Amino acid sequence: MRNLLLAVFGLALLLSACSEQGVKTEHGFKFINRTNLKDGIKPQPGDKVLVNVSTYVGDSLMGSTWKSGGAREILLFEKDKLPKRIPPIYDALLLMVKGDSATVFQDLDSMMLASLPPALKKEKVARFEVSLVDVFNKAEMEKKEQAAKAKGMEVDAQIHQMLADYKANKLGANLKKTASGLEYVVIEQGSGAQVKAGDKVPTNYYGILKSDGKMFDNSYDRGGATPFVVGQMIPGFDEGLQLMNRGGKFIFFIPSKLGYGEQPAGAIPPNSDLVFFVDLEQ
Repeated sequence: MRNLLLAVFGLALLLSACSEQGVKTEHGFKFINRTNLKDGIKPQPGDKVLVNVSTYVGDSLMGSTWKSGGAREILLFEKDKLPKRIPPIYDALLLMVKGDSATVFQDLDSMMLASLPPALKKEKVARFEVSLVDVFNKAEMEKKEQAAKAKGMEVDAQIHQMLADYKANKLGANLKKTASGLEYVVIEQGSGAQVKAGDKVPTNYYGILKSDGKMFDNSYDRGGATPFVVGQMIPGFDEGLQLMNRGGKFIFFIPSKLGYGEQPAGAIPPNSDLVFFVDLEQ
C-alpha cells in the first residue's frame, strides 16, 4: 500500500511538472492553461472577446483589469492584419475557450526593459494571467453593431428634440436641477439597483453640445454599451448616474463647470455645456 501511495504521489508530481512546462504558442510564447475546459466557445481571429488580465514583472503587479474597472473588450486581429510585435495575450486567447484561465509568458527585450523602473530591470520575463470571460463572433458583432447604430439614429432624434424643448422652456416640471447645477430629465427611472460610486455600469450614451447640438461622442457607433466606473468620469456625469437605477434612461444637461471646464476634450471646445442621453443596462 505504501509503495502504491508513493507511486500515485510521484505521478501527480510528474503531471504537475508537465503542466507547468506548458506549450509554445504559434509565435513562441510559453502558455499554460490553468483550467483546460473541454467544452466552450473558442475565439477565432476577427472575434471580439471579453477578457480580464493581470500583468506581472517579477513579483510586481504592473496592471490589472480586476483592479481597474473589470473585464475589457479586445478585438482579435485578423490573420492578415497582425502587427509586427504580436501580443502574447493574442496567442493565448486563441488557445482558450470561454471560461478558461491561463498564464502566458513573454521574454523582456531591451525596449520593454527601458520602460521599467530600475528595480525591475534585472527581470527577464513578463507574466500575464488571463481569464476569458466571453466570446462574440464576427457575425454576432456585425448584427449587434447594426442594431446599435439603428438605435443611435433614434436616440439622435430624441436628444435633439429634448434640446429644442429645453431651449424653448417646454420641459416644465420634467426638468429637475440639483444643488451642483446639474439639470436632468427622467425618461425611465429604471427598476434595477440604485447606482452608487464605485459601481461598474454598462452604459449606452449619446453626447451633444448644448450650444449647437453637434454630436461629439456616443456608444452606439461603437456597437453597444461602454462599461463605466462611477467616480471616474466628469463630475456631472458621475452625479447623474447616481440619480439613476440600472435599466434607467435619463437626459443630463451638464454645465461646463461639471464637465471639462476650460480644457478642450477631443471634439468638445473649452467651456462647453453638454447634453447626454444615458441608457443604463441592468
